[in-house]
Amino acid sequence: MPVVEAVVLYVGDKILTQIIKEEVYSKRIRYFFCPPVTYKKRLTKIIYETIDEFEKSHPYDGSKGLYPFYHSQVFFSHLSLFVLYKKGSLGKIEWDIKKIPQLIPPKHKDIEDFYKLFTTRTNADEILNTKFIEENYQKQIFEVCKKIDEIKNVVDSVKDDTTAIRASIQTLSEEIKSKQLTPEITTQALEAQVGRQLKKQIGSGKYLPTTFIEIGDQKDDLRFLCDSVFYSKKVFEESTILDFRHFNNFLEKKNHPQFVFDLEKYRPANGEMTISNCKTIVSNWYNYLVSKRQEISGIKIASNEVYKFESKFRDRIDDLEFLNARVALITETAGQGKTNFLCDFSDNFLLKRHIPSVFLTGAEINANDIRQSIIKKVFPDLPIFTFQDFLNSLKNICYEQKKFFVLMIDGLNENYNSKLLSQNLEEFISELLENDFIKVILSCRTEYYQHNFLNLEKSSFNADLKKITSLMSHRPDDEIKKKLLHVYFKYFNIECHRIMPRAHDQLVENFLMLRIFCEAYQNQKLDSIENIYKEELFEKYYAVKSDEINKRLKGNDDLKVSGSFDIKNFIQSLVEFMIQNSIYVNVPLDEIIADPNDREMYVHFLDENILIRRDIQTDEKGIFTDSEVVNFTFDEFRDFLISRYLIEVLFKQSKTKFIAFIESQITDKSPILEGCSTFLFFVSRRDSDKSLYEILFRQPWFDFVFSKCIFSLKDSQITDEDKRILKDKLINNGGYNISIVSNLILRYNIDYYKNLGIEFLFEVIRELDQSQYEICFSNIFGNDRWGSRINQENLLNQMEDLIEDRPVEKHFHFHKLFELLIYMFLNVDSWEIRALYEKYLFKYEETGKIQLKTALECKNQALIQEIAQFIHYYEISL
Repeated sequence: MPVVEAVVLYVGDKILTQIIKEEVYSKRIRYFFCPPVTYKKRLTKIIYETIDEFEKSHPYDGSKGLYPFYHSQVFFSHLSLFVLYKKGSLGKIEWDIKKIPQLIPPKHKDIEDFYKLFTTRTNADEILNTKFIEENYQKQIFEVCKKIDEIKNVVDSVKDDTTAIRASIQTLSEEIKSKQLTPEITTQALEAQVGRQLKKQIGSGKYLPTTFIEIGDQKDDLRFLCDSVFYSKKVFEESTILDFRHFNNFLEKKNHPQFVFDLEKYRPANGEMTISNCKTIVSNWYNYLVSKRQEISGIKIASNEVYKFESKFRDRIDDLEFLNARVALITETAGQGKTNFLCDFSDNFLLKRHIPSVFLTGAEINANDIRQSIIKKVFPDLPIFTFQDFLNSLKNICYEQKKFFVLMIDGLNENYNSKLLSQNLEEFISELLENDFIKVILSCRTEYYQHNFLNLEKSSFNADLKKITSLMSHRPDDEIKKKLLHVYFKYFNIECHRIMPRAHDQLVENFLMLRIFCEAYQNQKLDSIENIYKEELFEKYYAVKSDEINKRLKGNDDLKVSGSFDIKNFIQSLVEFMIQNSIYVNVPLDEIIADPNDREMYVHFLDENILIRRDIQTDEKGIFTDSEVVNFTFDEFRDFLISRYLIEVLFKQSKTKFIAFIESQITDKSPILEGCSTFLFFVSRRDSDKSLYEILFRQPWFDFVFSKCIFSLKDSQITDEDKRILKDKLINNGGYNISIVSNLILRYNIDYYKNLGIEFLFEVIRELDQSQYEICFSNIFGNDRWGSRINQENLLNQMEDLIEDRPVEKHFHFHKLFELLIYMFLNVDSWEIRALYEKYLFKYEETGKIQLKTALECKNQALIQEIAQFIHYYEISL
């Protein structure tokens, strides 16, 4: 067989001029490259040491004249590529080896085992481990595409088998052309990758399409950063129209020189804005606006006029900062919707604007090889492309379309090796930004960012970095809350004919509670939602989410979860640890993982679910020690689980231990007092063991919990004993009168609250004497806006709106609200009360007569006299 000689010339520290000889196999040109002379001896020594060690456990039979894969020059070339350039993959190695018939076909595990040994040895070598040369793999291998003619000349000098070699060259040329990364292939691969990521996040529940509501500037900020060329025109035009005529009139009166603002002189020539000149042009705009703002602030006039016109520049300068930035960093606390925000941005902006982008999660990044992590996600079925191939293709696309490439990594904290990632990420981004067509978006939980990624603020690209420290620029108003409730119900396919104000407020005031409710009741038709029964809600939610999480983890091939795995066991271990150690926050993660080998799987679970979160203690060093801890995302859900465990496990095991725990741990100073006392009360109501209720009844917190929680039970669960206790608390002024009366007033719908409602309040009031009436009822009303009493003015205003704007006959349960006015005749400002009831009586005389007649059954003679005077004054005949 002939020998083909080729010369490969590299400059400086790279490969020197060498003659490379390789036999022609199967009438194909085979080629490889050699490492630099400086490293060749060191690398060769490690390769042979690895071979010797490998052969001890993997002997081979050479009787058939074949030799093993690790003795081939092709494999030697791959090892060199891996050490010097961090290039290659096991799939590519197997592909090349299969083409050589003289080699013993290796198993995939054989190659994998060899690489593990080899990697261990090279990582231990300081020089080889730190050597990293960024080159295009296809340029390294003779720059074949550009040097086909040179190879043909070499072939022409070979006399034997010229025809066969020419055929091999032609085949090689066609093969290389077929593997070129075209803009079409790149564009399709990018959109497919983002699409896959969005589907994955929908499956995990982190992305809820159509639920994102834009209430701040954060999304606009990212739009400016990612599509700077397109949005530069908008920002420029908004800046040029800033009007300072009034300011100049003011200056003229003060005998100051006129203020000149002329941004037009910085308009791009011919209006041409490109990827290459975008940053320079925007920087000029930014510098000009900053200088003009400073000019205004420097005017020595004591007047608010100066500040007013100075502030005109604020928003435009902020916009220009994001137009000019290269990196956006979003930091937020857990559960605030970082992933939902970025998914919505990708789905409804990046994809729809056809902006070339990659969307990865921190968990998907190999901290040791960020480049290969990206390539694997973008080209899962085409491992032949290198990262430089990728960048070259992106550059052509971006320059032609005038759009930046956006690399987005969500949840840096989710990476299993965050410390290492923080170091390598800084270097990677620094090198990546040497390409002017690239922008980067990163997100991280605030506490993990503070602990692991602060080095990004000290990086070479710090001047090009913009931080977004909150996704909630202001508290949502009532319209936003109403819209949010609607979009969540629509997304989770929940139909509800009626939702009472109390239930509505519970949901919209806590977005996490809204999410829990929707996940628990998705795809259901609800007649009405009168109240949020948390004990019932959490029980249902726990069952739904546990099953969902188990299915998702077992379906994840990367995690290799065994069939016996159940996340409920993990949660139970967490609750047991809390109870046994009296620790309810920051539980060390390693303390509750039964098998250390499963740690990565648990970390993945913690970052994928919304039940429990992984946290970090900032006063500790490192994150793989006790500094990495676990907390429940929602404290009330934690208290629910602790309460259930206390009753279902501890109480049944030992009543003595149960009593000891609640008396020592559920106290005024305990973080679990409010939640656990509440859920213990709920569970005790349905437990058949009456001794449980008796134990709780003796606790010092029981009175408060009873008065609060009795109104969170379903009306059908209220007993005569409950009503007796409530009546006793009202009459004897048990300290909870305001809470009890307020709750009873809200239960004016007597069709729904047939057992314990406003009618029960009327019954109690009719039994009170004058002294009891004043203490227990009339004195708890007042008009002081910030007082501790029921705000009578607000109550009357709301009832005024009802009588004028809503026909009571269509909402007949409102009649009971107006009947309440009769029992308030002795309150402060009673003339307003009587005037409002007179309006009601004028419209609904017959119903009013019945109400007045019933109220005359009171034992309070002062109230009877007031009612009688009202009847006489209006000449009402009962």
